[in-house]
Amino acid sequence: MDDKLDEVIKKYPVIVKSRRRIRGAVLLDTDKGIYMAKMYTASRKRLLFEEEVKAALISAGYVNVDYAVKNIDGELLTDDGSGNKWLVKKWYNGVECDIKDIKKIMLASSNMAVIHKLMVIGREDDIQPPVKTNKLDIEALFLRHNKEIKKVHGYIREKRQKNEMEICLLNSYKNFSRQGIMAEEFLKESGYSSLCNEAVSQGRVLHGSYNYHNIILSGEQVITTNFEKSDIGLQVIDLYDFIRKVMEKNSWNMDIGINAIEAYRKERELGTEERKVLYALLLYPEKYWKLVNFYYNGKKSWMSAKNFEKLKRICSQEEERHKFLKEVKRLLI
Repeated sequence: MDDKLDEVIKKYPVIVKSRRRIRGAVLLDTDKGIYMAKMYTASRKRLLFEEEVKAALISAGYVNVDYAVKNIDGELLTDDGSGNKWLVKKWYNGVECDIKDIKKIMLASSNMAVIHKLMVIGREDDIQPPVKTNKLDIEALFLRHNKEIKKVHGYIREKRQKNEMEICLLNSYKNFSRQGIMAEEFLKESGYSSLCNEAVSQGRVLHGSYNYHNIILSGEQVITTNFEKSDIGLQVIDLYDFIRKVMEKNSWNMDIGINAIEAYRKERELGTEERKVLYALLLYPEKYWKLVNFYYNGKKSWMSAKNFEKLKRICSQEEERHKFLKEVKRLLI
């Protein structure tokens, strides 16, 4: 890998002082700042779209992004001589967002609202999104997942011998199944389809993976990275993903979740339909469905201790989650 990277570095007008490996990439400390180099396997169209999104942010004054650096030939991708394509991006000193620190969570949430306001691109043919996120039918997704939960419940109920996890799934079915159905019905009344059409017509972009790994903090400065899953679509999905993961890591501490939502709204107010969609997404028991899905598609002859622990954990957190959802509904609906 080092030999290949050496060939790549030759194509950039920098002097590398040191290098170190991180997850799936190499950080380069150079005379022109910090860069990150990694092999690139996605399509050129995908890369061009990501860079178009970052260009929109930079042109609007938001410069703290991991934009791709062109090589001496003016290209974004560099061949290492073995047929591998490499991408070199601007990188920064800092630390990942501490998901246990409420002030940092609020800072990250506020930052998300800022980039959402700025991530609006045209719809010219040369920057069409490579993945049709706008066609993601959450209503159909909820319906399918609810059917899967019901199917697995029926399967377990008919089993003569049941292990501890299966018993726990049966005992928790009524609560989580009801939430799934309520979320499905609420989403139908939310104006979700019209919101999708509006996002497409306006060219609004969501980050697609806005989590603590992709938010770098340097003092009060926030750097947003890794736009690999960005696409035109509902930006409120970013807020949902962020809030859900933050709440799961903090045992559904209501103060943390409400402060994160309010920090976002101070920068970008959510419309009535967006608030309804956000509530429906938070109401849906996604973690429960995932565990049901893992169980059904895995080996039935043995119980996954890890998944059983996860199931017990989400069940034990239901009281706090319910309090949070009740407050979110009061706040948003």
